[in-house]
Amino acid sequence: MDLKTVIDSAPTQKKPRRTFTAEFKHQLIQQCQQPDTSVANVAMQHQINANLLHKWIRQSESMPPPLKSLPIPQTDFLPVIVHSMPVKQETSPSPVPEKKAPAHIRIPLHEGPGSERDQMIEIEWPVESTTELLFLLQGLIK
Repeated sequence: MDLKTVIDSAPTQKKPRRTFTAEFKHQLIQQCQQPDTSVANVAMQHQINANLLHKWIRQSESMPPPLKSLPIPQTDFLPVIVHSMPVKQETSPSPVPEKKAPAHIRIPLHEGPGSERDQMIEIEWPVESTTELLFLLQGLIK
């Protein structure tokens, strides 16, 4: 008996790969965390594979929580105890930076392991407005 391989000459149509938004993934993960809810049931309702939904759940658990805006700074003061110590007259006081002097900040960016070029973000920012700088840096992270 001679076995022959039959090759179907009809072209096969590949389905385009579906992409899902972060909001959609988050919504399904929230549904799965409800009491008495089955991951497989949620996956079937939305016509996705249950293993994919389990993967999204694992990924969400391993991600750090998103940065939140800073709370309003507290205005409470801590008590400070100052002990008097003799000061040598020969020593000049350390220079105090000007209030309007800019701070020079350099943040290295690495493209990945073995990257050929290192890039750097350089920021000059007024020293007295560090809170605004923090908001800028948080915006860059997002």
